[in-house]
Amino acid sequence: MKIKLLTLLSLTMLLASCTQDDALDNVNTNVQNEKHNMAGKNNESRILDLTRYTLLKESTNHPQILEAGQSITMEYGGSTYKFIMQTDNNLVLYRERPGLTNVIWHSNTYRSSGTPRLIVQNDGNMVIYRDGNALWSSNTAVNYYVANPHVKLQLYSRTGAAIPSGFRIKVILGGNNEERNDIIVEDFL
Repeated sequence: MKIKLLTLLSLTMLLASCTQDDALDNVNTNVQNEKHNMAGKNNESRILDLTRYTLLKESTNHPQILEAGQSITMEYGGSTYKFIMQTDNNLVLYRERPGLTNVIWHSNTYRSSGTPRLIVQNDGNMVIYRDGNALWSSNTAVNYYVANPHVKLQLYSRTGAAIPSGFRIKVILGGNNEERNDIIVEDFL
């Protein structure tokens, strides 16, 4: 009798625990869906972690390939933002202002020789090749075909209760008529 009673109590506790786990899974799924829905909105302000982002500008050039020396540029508020595949094999995102140039991000792939090329591939991956050999990858490959793969820049204003006002710049991989991955996300003043 004691064994049956203990088995019944254990089964009841197990069922209650599973129900609680299902409820938590539903809450977590709803939170993730809400974040995904908010992240998918383009020309709208976003509120995450009490920070507000407003899209200011997007680059008009959305290439699939950047040869050595080629870049994507975008101007806003007296600054020029340049995402360039440099001849030294380094992929760099610059902010240029009169008399001042800042590196916002770089791939750290400097090599003294070779011919670099940045390619956004049909597998969803962005890769720097040097003489046909991969130097760097965004690690965003998928197991399906990505039509019209490309890279672009987006600039946002950033405001929040606990942070100084500033900017956010993104390098985004696109394809299949959607923004697929944020490859680089950098905040600055």
